[in-house]
Amino acid sequence: MTDVTMETLLEEKRIERVLVRYALALDEHDWAGLDEVFVPEATAWYQGIGDFSSRDAIRDMISGVLQTCGRTQHLLGNFRIAVDGDKATAKCYLQAIHVGLGALAAQTMTVWGEYSDRLERRPEGWRIVHRELAMFQTAGDIGLGKTDAE
Repeated sequence: MTDVTMETLLEEKRIERVLVRYALALDEHDWAGLDEVFVPEATAWYQGIGDFSSRDAIRDMISGVLQTCGRTQHLLGNFRIAVDGDKATAKCYLQAIHVGLGALAAQTMTVWGEYSDRLERRPEGWRIVHRELAMFQTAGDIGLGKTDAE
């Protein structure tokens, strides 16, 4: 195991704060807050959802999905962060609980998975340049992705 310096710990904490900022932005429907998470040219792959090629595309997908459900709680844990100068990689586990709307308000859907990120330190701070979401398991159905006609 390599020696851990105070500076390394500080950078890891700064990166962890970016990852947590993402989860809070989702739960608070603070779509503008994603500007503090992703670079404008960010790319992403969300298993079962698709590939996205800009921060705006990522934001549009997330807001579209989450506008069709009630409250959410995105819990992150087991952070594994490696800093290499102005670049870093990070992984963390995800447990996300989604509550249905309307007739499905008593229903929940839980997603278990893992985020894998590549980040860069920019003048505005650490930002995600690429994110992947691997979903390990889902449970429940709150009608995500369904239209009123279905």
